[in-house]
Amino acid sequence: MTATFTGIPRALLAILGPLVALGLLLSVQGCGTPASAGTSVTGPTPASALGVFNSFATAEKVALVNHDELLALSLLTGSQYGITGATYASASHPVLGPVYGHPTLYVPKLTTYPQWFMATAPERAAPGDPVRTALLVFDRPDAETTWALSGSVLLNPGTPALKVAVDSSGYATALATSDGTLKLRPDIVGAMHAAVADDGPSSAAAPAVQAGPQTTGLYQSNAAIARQAAAQNTTYTWELEGTSYPFFALRTAGGGALVFYTMTLVTTTVPTHLPPAHAKTQWPGMPVPAALQSLVPATHPPFRHGLTVNSTLSYLALDPPATSQAGTLQVIGTGGAPTYVHGT
Repeated sequence: MTATFTGIPRALLAILGPLVALGLLLSVQGCGTPASAGTSVTGPTPASALGVFNSFATAEKVALVNHDELLALSLLTGSQYGITGATYASASHPVLGPVYGHPTLYVPKLTTYPQWFMATAPERAAPGDPVRTALLVFDRPDAETTWALSGSVLLNPGTPALKVAVDSSGYATALATSDGTLKLRPDIVGAMHAAVADDGPSSAAAPAVQAGPQTTGLYQSNAAIARQAAAQNTTYTWELEGTSYPFFALRTAGGGALVFYTMTLVTTTVPTHLPPAHAKTQWPGMPVPAALQSLVPATHPPFRHGLTVNSTLSYLALDPPATSQAGTLQVIGTGGAPTYVHGT
């Protein structure tokens, strides 16, 4: 496939080849790629999508009130299943779920599987907490599955209302993974984001990605942890990587796109000097942060050679149209949690 990138510096074009390869890891379903070819089906309507959202919100309340983890997980799929499962595993007290207000729905007109739609809604983490805006993606991969929540993020504070393009019938427009009308094709958005989160402002991708808490901010916070680790005779590294979870893109009113995708942040801490092969004294283990200890089996021996933490992170980004000369990718929302702790 060939894509045209408008308004991107030459230095950036040189790295797009390998970034496209990484970006392809982001999706096994593709925003506009049908999972069941040749068979036309009736997709969600704005009215039926509202029914799906309301049914989910009601069932989630029942699951939370009854502390029913199995019911809660049965309402989920994709990255949301893993994130919520880890939340239950790491919780030292009953899990509290969000309280949603009335949603705004963005429903693409789909006639094949997978079927999906987005919804934004006011959200409180718990009654009495401040109101944030959540974006949720509901997915139905094939005719044998039921609707489930595939992923969710909270929009950054101060983010303006999303301007998704909607036609006269109330439908949004789903975009293909290789859509070339955008500054960055949806299938490389995550790779460009990762380049900046891993390498910071010096990354060749930095001119195409707006600075912010999930991009340059993620780099700066991890760089600070690395400096602290060095002072404690350990080495800390991090890498934001693509996943096989599906991603989703909708056309915005200005000709750009709203792109939802999931990444894995892998952080590793190792001692500067590894223990001798036949040490006569007990080598102290790597400390596990208190918030992550419940993700480690009680029978697991101390981590003496290194500690690795995988976090599953969902993101929402605004991708400008290819015709925009100064437009950059803007990450406007995130969600997720540590999901796996391992090491030796």
